[in-house]
Amino acid sequence: MPELNRPLSKHHEFCTAISLRIMQIWYDNGIEKYGFNPVMTFNNPADKYINNSANASGKMVDSSGNYYYVSHPPFAYYFPFAIFKVLHIRPDVMPLQILNLVFHFISGLFVYFMVCLLSFNRARSLPYRPAVVAFVVYTFLPVTLWFQGNVYMSDMAVHLLFIIGVYTALKMIIREKFYSPKYIFLYTVCLALMLYTSWLGVFFATGVVIYSLLRLHTNKGFNVLLWVTVITSIVMLRLITYQYSQINGVEAYLSEMFNHYIQRGSLEGTDKGLFHFMFSYLWLIKTLLYNYIIHYIVVYIIIGLFMYLAASQKKLKIVFSENGYKFIWLSVLPVLLLHFFFLNYSVQDFTVLYASLFFSVLLGILYDKVKKSGAVPIRALQVGLVVTVMIFIGQYYLMNYRIDTLFAQSVGRDIITKNSTKDDVIFWPEEQVEPQLVFYAQRNIKYVKTPDDAKAFLINHGLKQGVIFYVHDRGYLFQKVSPDSIGAMLPGGINNGSVNLYPDK
Repeated sequence: MPELNRPLSKHHEFCTAISLRIMQIWYDNGIEKYGFNPVMTFNNPADKYINNSANASGKMVDSSGNYYYVSHPPFAYYFPFAIFKVLHIRPDVMPLQILNLVFHFISGLFVYFMVCLLSFNRARSLPYRPAVVAFVVYTFLPVTLWFQGNVYMSDMAVHLLFIIGVYTALKMIIREKFYSPKYIFLYTVCLALMLYTSWLGVFFATGVVIYSLLRLHTNKGFNVLLWVTVITSIVMLRLITYQYSQINGVEAYLSEMFNHYIQRGSLEGTDKGLFHFMFSYLWLIKTLLYNYIIHYIVVYIIIGLFMYLAASQKKLKIVFSENGYKFIWLSVLPVLLLHFFFLNYSVQDFTVLYASLFFSVLLGILYDKVKKSGAVPIRALQVGLVVTVMIFIGQYYLMNYRIDTLFAQSVGRDIITKNSTKDDVIFWPEEQVEPQLVFYAQRNIKYVKTPDDAKAFLINHGLKQGVIFYVHDRGYLFQKVSPDSIGAMLPGGINNGSVNLYPDK
């Protein structure tokens, strides 16, 4: 079971902190106040003009000093926000994690449907055992448990839409429903929402377009799939550009996207010479492969055992049907394209989540082949599945074990909040200001090298006062700053244990 309501700390939980900051600001002040855009600045004069993990270029800021997070389209924030708003629940860690687990369960259901579709079994009939196996594998994979349980962001939210999109397109192709209004509508809606959630949708659309072009000579119905995909993609990308351009102009948005691609794309470092670029590129590939190994090591072992059985048993053959190859194309090509064009982005291990669809369905299909061959007794297969799930759970806790889970919460709530007022600008002497700290402090936090830098910031923005916090494992100091003076260091918790920053140690 995911570690529900544990304070946000490490392993990409900064993603959850960013998502919640956006939704909480909307909830407290009204989403329409910010033009329905993902705002990252709290509604307080002392929080303005502070770019805490909002955007790379620093240009996505409105005339009021609010910064916006535009790395992804906004639908991943809209959907949970709408649910919380209807239920009158302020967005917070526990409600978002519960909702994320619902998405996780729905993803597993569509994995089940996928195996039924590929095996020509009705999903509404009695439970189909290979599909159940795929569902169980998907549900308990460490990568899905963590990134669809504890962590929430556009990168994870798009995965559910990706699974539904693959299923819808595959069903449309297998059953040749190219001219069915129902299928065209469902596919269009799913693709549109995928594009409006994260950039995996662009690569999924690219994969469908390439496949449609290759198959046009066999079935003219692919013309429908091709043009629906192209038109939907153009409309949604145009909508995203128009919406985010309302913040500070189209030039600012395109500049932000260019800067973001330089950071996250596959050509970062080309300005430093060929040798540096090649070394960096190989290092990124090594990191990506490492992420795939640690997250799917158990899956690889199971596939290896199947290949051994196939080599030693005449009844067991490694053969995929034509529909199987269609599934591989739709589920694997978009992920490969994402890795190829956004290699710097792909080294973040949540991107290997997207491969969980392929691996889960593959293990369900392999289970069916082994069962039908009789090479392994049913009882042994059942025991093997239980053992696999237990290993998955153990791997999950081993990979996500943390001892410093309370740092951001303790500093944000017990130090910053209790030693400052809403009129104080919060300053921080370390360049890396974690989104978890900002979330728990409920304040934007400005990095400064020296008290003089803090003083200059106050003067430049017409603000009256601020506080610099110096925090380490023995306690903290804080220092009052104003445009006219820099105060003395004041003890907050030095050597008296008044705030335990590392209670887990």
